[in-house]
Amino acid sequence: MKVPFDIRTSTKIGLHGGERYIVTRGRTGYLRIVGDEPQWLLMTATADEDDGRIRRCSDQLRLVEAAMRLGKELNTAPTVEKDWMGREYVKIGLITRDSVQTPDEFENENNAAIIRFFELFDQCTDLRTRGEDDLRNLYDALSLDDGGGDVYLCDGVWLSSDGSLSDRGR
Repeated sequence: MKVPFDIRTSTKIGLHGGERYIVTRGRTGYLRIVGDEPQWLLMTATADEDDGRIRRCSDQLRLVEAAMRLGKELNTAPTVEKDWMGREYVKIGLITRDSVQTPDEFENENNAAIIRFFELFDQCTDLRTRGEDDLRNLYDALSLDDGGGDVYLCDGVWLSSDGSLSDRGR
């Protein structure tokens, strides 16, 4: 099933890069694509569009989980960062146009990644309602190494290898 989404030019001021796009479903923004030919950064959206037409996704835990899972699947080593206003976002990875790719191949490859993001987002449920086994599986999916350290989700929430959640504040 194809997950409907739109990629629109972003009106957000303060983003670095000549080309700025927001990935939306309806009037909700989930991802941003920022950069210049031939390379763009794919990341989660932390704020509403400046014109007020697009609101950021309000379920940040699901957004972060889906973004981290996508980055892990794409092997891009996703990271949680803070923007200039101190808002947390996930850098999922770089999108690079290969000089031998046709425009259609480039578009299809990126659309497939965005569709996969929405599939992951739609599969996520509220973390607080998950059982311990589900949270351990989530930890295994998001852990970037075998060190056993806690995984930072967002908004001060950490996930431990035993499946426990802790709120350490921002």
